[in-house]
Amino acid sequence: MSTATREDMRQAIRREGLAVQREDEAFSEDIYEASNLMPGLLQLKFSYARDGQKLARVEYVFTTFSDNAHVGELMTRIESRFGRPQRVTGREESGPYHAVWRLPDQMEVFVGREWPQKTTYLKFFNVSVLGSASADSERESLQPKMGKAQNIHALPLWVAR
Repeated sequence: MSTATREDMRQAIRREGLAVQREDEAFSEDIYEASNLMPGLLQLKFSYARDGQKLARVEYVFTTFSDNAHVGELMTRIESRFGRPQRVTGREESGPYHAVWRLPDQMEVFVGREWPQKTTYLKFFNVSVLGSASADSERESLQPKMGKAQNIHALPLWVAR
C-alpha cells in the first residue's frame, strides 16, 4: 500500500466489489460502502495526496457499539497480521484506547476507541506520503484532551440552570 496510487486502489476496490459512495477527482478522498467486509463496518475512506495521487490514508468507519468488546476484536485481527503494537494508551476494557503499529514500509496502523460514545477507528497512514507530523496530528486529534473532565450530562455554560 505504501506505493499505491489512486488508480491502483480503485482497481483493487473494483475487484473486491465495494459499492462506490463517492469517487471524484475534485475530492482528495474516495468513499465506499463496506458493510459486507467486517462486522459493524460502514465505510472505507481512501485519502490521496494532491501531488501524484499517492495513497495517504485508509480509514475504516465502524458503527458505534454499545459495548467495549469491538476494539478487542479489532485488536485481535490486527495483532494476528502485524504482531503486538509499538505503543498502547488506555485500557482495552473501558475508556479511550489507542494502539499504533509502525510497519517497515513507512505505514502506520492505528486502532482507537473514543469515549464515552465508543466509536472505533482503524486507520492506515502512509507516513512517507502524509508525513509523520500529519499522521501524529490526526491520531492525537482522536485522543481526549488531558485535564478536561468529560461529563456528557453537563450543560453548556450559556444554558440557564
